[in-house]
Amino acid sequence: SDHAVLDAIKCMAEESDPGACLDTDQIIRFFAAHNFVLNLDSYTGAMLHNLVLLESDGLLALVPWDYNLAYCTFVPGVGKEVLKDPTDLVNQGIDSPLIGTDEDSRPMWRWIVKNEKYLSEYHDVMDTLISEYFESGEFSRKVDDLYELLLPYVQKDPTAFYTAEEFKKACDTLKQFCERRAQSIRKQLDGQLSGITVDQADPDKVDASDINILDMGAFVADVRE
Repeated sequence: SDHAVLDAIKCMAEESDPGACLDTDQIIRFFAAHNFVLNLDSYTGAMLHNLVLLESDGLLALVPWDYNLAYCTFVPGVGKEVLKDPTDLVNQGIDSPLIGTDEDSRPMWRWIVKNEKYLSEYHDVMDTLISEYFESGEFSRKVDDLYELLLPYVQKDPTAFYTAEEFKKACDTLKQFCERRAQSIRKQLDGQLSGITVDQADPDKVDASDINILDMGAFVADVRE
């Protein structure tokens, strides 16, 4: 209801207990996944849009929305120069996911990072995501299965935007990007790499200089110039 939304805004503005107006468990899980995929065409990017709220029993939750430009393929959100070496993007700090904005402008994220209890819960969820989905090999198997499922349709589609070869390259690049991202987050969780981007030392970062993000597609038409 409108009343619940207004109460939540007031709660966050006054920095009261978020649990009184927010579904804290759901929102923490949302940001764990969201901050992994680096969707800059979103609430954590410079453009404040693509945010959907769901109210239930007076508590607000976040609904994932519009992820076609995830994995840093929303070039205007970061600038074309970062595509030359996506190492910094792959290592984006899980505790500093905002690009082109600040925590005061993003209260739905701020209450997590500003509270030790909720930040610890966020780290626990991120650890589970990395260990059970990426380090277990489940992610790689899922991408391979979907590739085999979709390939025949790509090959037969007379209106396809990409060739079968480009589709394979995109899938391979997606796997590489996500596996490096998972490696970086593991280092961040283990204290081997800072979770705050500006505090990271270059030698500690996971190298991603051999990845070409453009192979996954990009929003800017002239990005190959």
